Amino acid sequence: MDRPPTIEDLERGLKGARQEVRNLQVIQMRPGHSAKRLKLLAALERSARAEVRLRIKALEHAKSQMQ
Repeated sequence: MDRPPTIEDLERGLKGARQEVRNLQVIQMRPGHSAKRLKLLAALERSARAEVRLRIKALEHAKSQMQ
């Protein structure tokens, strides 16, 4: 049976998701992308930002359960 994630696990996942957002922003700044590829990269960034928001909520919830 799997154990529930610890606060450290949740923080590590949040850090990784934030890094993904930054990486996608940097990729979009590089010249030479087609319009289609830029649209795809923008959609990926939106998805990564949504993941960050959900991970923040999960972390806040976990911290509130510990109090």
